[in-house]
Amino acid sequence: MAISPIFSRLAQWISSVLYPRLCPICGERVEGETDYHRPRYICKHCIEMLPRTEQAAERGNSTEDIFHHHPQFATGAAFLFYTKDDTIRTVVHTFKYRRQPEIAYQLAHTAATDFLQSDFFDEIDCIIPVPLHKKRFRSRGYNQSEYIAQALSDVTGIPMDTSHLTRERNNPQQALKSGTERKQNVEGIFAVNHPEELYRKHILLVDDVLTTGSTLLSAITTLEVCKGAKFSVFVLAKAR
Repeated sequence: MAISPIFSRLAQWISSVLYPRLCPICGERVEGETDYHRPRYICKHCIEMLPRTEQAAERGNSTEDIFHHHPQFATGAAFLFYTKDDTIRTVVHTFKYRRQPEIAYQLAHTAATDFLQSDFFDEIDCIIPVPLHKKRFRSRGYNQSEYIAQALSDVTGIPMDTSHLTRERNNPQQALKSGTERKQNVEGIFAVNHPEELYRKHILLVDDVLTTGSTLLSAITTLEVCKGAKFSVFVLAKAR
C-alpha cells in the first residue's frame, strides 16, 4: 500500500526533530535540501568557505605532478586542499568514519558542477571508485569513494563502474604510515575482473583524499592489463 504524502512529510519532520542534521564545521542545524533534491549536510556558508584548489578554473594543477611520469596517465584534479586546519579534517573524518557519507556526495556534486566549466570530464568513458576490501566495507557499511563517484556520475552522465576493480587484500590503513611505508602497504592489493571490457577506455579513478598517491598509483598499475586504457584521477581533497 502506498504511503500518503502527508504521512511521509510527517515522518520526515519527526526524524528531523529527533535526529537533527548538524553542520560538521559550524555545528549549526542544517535544514532543507540541496538544489538536486537530497538532504543538505553542510550549510551553504561553510561549504563556500572550504579551501578550494581552483583547479576547476584551470588555475594550476599540482595534482598531476604525482602521476605525470606514468605513460598512461592523462590528467588529475582535486576539489579541495587537505591541510592541517581542523575544518577540512573534521569534514573528511565525518563522512569517512562517522557514517555520514552523504557529506562526500554533497561535496562531490558541488565539485562536479564546478568542473563542468572545464574540459576535465570531456573524454572520460567510465568512473571507477577506489574499492574497499569486503571486510572493511562490512565494518564501515559503505565506501565513501562510491558516494563521490556517484555524484560525479549523476552530474556528468558518465557511468560509474564498481565491477571491474576489486580490493583483494585488507591492508592496514595508510593514515599513520610514512611515504615509503604507504607504497609498500598498497602493493598488489587490487585485481581486475574482465580487463578486456575496459579495452581503450579512458578511466577516471576516484578517491577521497590524496597524500602520496600510493593507493591510486597501485590501482593504475593493476589496471595496466586493460590494453590501450588511459587513466585520470579525481579526489575530493589533496594534501598541501
